[in-house]
This record gives sequence, structure tokens and C-alpha cells, in this order.
Amino acid sequence: MEKKQKKDQFIIAYIADLEHAETVISHAAFFAKRLKKGLILLHISDQRYTKVTPDEAEKELVRLRSSLDAQDLHVTYAALSGDTKQVLSSLPTLMNAVLVVAQVSAKARWKSPMNRRNVLRNFADCRAAFLTVQKELGKGVIGERSHDVDCNGNAYNDVAMVVDFKKESKDKFIWSSYFPRFVGSRMHVLYLDYKDQFLHSKWYANMQQIHKLYTGLEVSFQPHIINSKSTFPDTEALRFANEHGYGMLICVTTKERDTLEFFIGTQELRTITNKYSIPILFLNPREDLYVMCD
Repeated sequence: MEKKQKKDQFIIAYIADLEHAETVISHAAFFAKRLKKGLILLHISDQRYTKVTPDEAEKELVRLRSSLDAQDLHVTYAALSGDTKQVLSSLPTLMNAVLVVAQVSAKARWKSPMNRRNVLRNFADCRAAFLTVQKELGKGVIGERSHDVDCNGNAYNDVAMVVDFKKESKDKFIWSSYFPRFVGSRMHVLYLDYKDQFLHSKWYANMQQIHKLYTGLEVSFQPHIINSKSTFPDTEALRFANEHGYGMLICVTTKERDTLEFFIGTQELRTITNKYSIPILFLNPREDLYVMCD
């Protein structure tokens, strides 16, 4: 895990489609405010996805930036040309990015940069956390029971993650702690009721790890048992999150697929375009993942 010394870190609003920029900007602006980071509006002119040139994109980004001037944000923009995956993977070094917000759509065609497979493929090597969103903040519904979604903080009042028996990434726990510390969220830890003693002991070790971290930071979390009907815990966690009006689920992408995942797909393919439109914060399991300066 790479620690940054500089304080000029940025939230990136990756605008894949300039005609539908509001969704990404609304979430990115929220986190830039709450995490006290700069905001960069980014468009990548990748010939696989768009015919928009960097010059054309820059004009639109300037217009979008001007619309944010009154929101007490430090906003800049970048219109780049190149391979989307390579640009996204270089953002922590290129722009000191710690969080990238990207739109995903269940209706996107397979050649669209907002198609779920393309989003996951393009972010596969990204060293920053990336947040996938489906609806504009303040419009529509995030979780069927969340009727108070707005830009003042209600959208992310409750954030959840699953802790199971697998060896957990430290970055997942660290990122989860940011929300009660800096966003004012209630953090919910969801877990299965393991009957097998071996699995239970491994899960308990993970719970001890997160409890130690949270205690040292003087923040708390709320534990909840969820059903184990689904093959993927995060899928069941989404149902639970929707039932309780949570605003986000934190997940780790699959590093190596096993035999089952090879045939039926990875967990993130099933959660990223969920029917509840709950945003998913993804972390790639790697040692050099960028984290925020406190």
C-alpha cells in the first residue's frame, strides 16, 4: 500500500459520455466536498468508444466546470487522448487521484465505455479506488427505501461492506473507515453466520482486525448477519442494503478466478449494475493501491 506525502489529492469525475455528465459529476462533487479534495473532470478520447476529439471535449469540460463555480469546489479538467485502460491505470501517478467516479449502465451496449464488462476491464489495473454509479445524486433513488437522497450528505448516511472468512485486504478496512471519519456515515459490517468452526475462526480473525482499526481511530461500526442463500455474499449484501436504505456497498474485485467464477462470472459482474442502483465502491487487490492523506 503506497502512502502519499502530498496533500493535493484529487477526486476524478471520469465522464465517458459528455452528453450524460451529470450523474458522474454529482457523486464526484459530493466526495470532493466531504473529503476536502480537488475535483478533476476527465474525458478520454478513445477511438474504441467515441469520435469526440480532445479539443471538442475540452470545450464541453470548460462549460461543465463553469457550472460548478458556485459550489465551493476547486475544479479543473483534462481532455486526454489514448487507451482508456492505460489512462485510468495511470491516474494516481498522473493526477494524484485517490478516487475515480465512473458511470455504469445496465442498458449500455457492449461497445459502450459504460457497459459493465468494459468498466471492470478498463479499471482492472487502476491503483485508485473507483466508484461506479448508475443514477444522478439527488435524482432517482439510491436504495428503494432511501427517499432523502440529496447533495447534503443523506445519500451516503449508511455504507456497508461484507466481511467473510477470506483473507481481507487492509485497504478495504481502511477505506471503510473513511466514511464514518470524514463523511459522517454509519458503517455497517455484514457477515454470514458460519457454522463450520474453521471458517468461523477465519472470519473472527478478520473481525478482530477491523475492530482493532476502528478502535484506534475512535469510530464504530454496526455488525449484521445476512442470509447465505446466494453464491456471492455481495449479492446478498445488496439485497440487505436495499431493504435498509443503505447508500453504498464497498467491494473488492476478484484477483484470481476459480473454476466456478470462470463459468458463471465474477461477483462484481453481478453487483456493478444492480437493480437497486446502489453505488459500488470497488478496490483492486494490490499492494500499491493509493490511499488518502488524512
